[in-house]
Amino acid sequence: MTGPGGEAAYRAAAAGLAGTAMSGVDNGILALALFCDRLQRGLPPEAREESYGAYESWCRPVPPIPDSPRDLLFEARTCLHAVVAIDLGDRAAMERLYAELLPAEGEIAGAGSGMLTLRPVACYLGDLATALGRREAAAEHYRTARALAVKAGSSHWGR
Repeated sequence: MTGPGGEAAYRAAAAGLAGTAMSGVDNGILALALFCDRLQRGLPPEAREESYGAYESWCRPVPPIPDSPRDLLFEARTCLHAVVAIDLGDRAAMERLYAELLPAEGEIAGAGSGMLTLRPVACYLGDLATALGRREAAAEHYRTARALAVKAGSSHWGR
């Protein structure tokens, strides 16, 4: 779900989840979901005074890029880190993140959480492979991403 309708839906869902006593839900999931939505639409994150709560180090990582916990948001957070590593030109981080994301190539980042989504992991693998100078691998990752995007009914995710 992306766009203005997506933002309203995320806000409504967050209101329904308020008071769950689940730290990641009560402390930052809405900000993370909106951050991911804007990223997918090619928009810069909004300048916010508010915190990303439990997700601060994934939305605004400070090098060195930290490891992500192996939970339902692992792929989403690691994809966010891939964007930062590419922007920084941090080859060591790109290599590490590529290896960590490779087993999830056929997944949509974040979808397993039921809370948010990014593009297919294969998109981020393609971006990492491109930045690492691996043209053939990048082309294969982008083909996989296009196929997943079509299957998910989200052709805007494909390249």
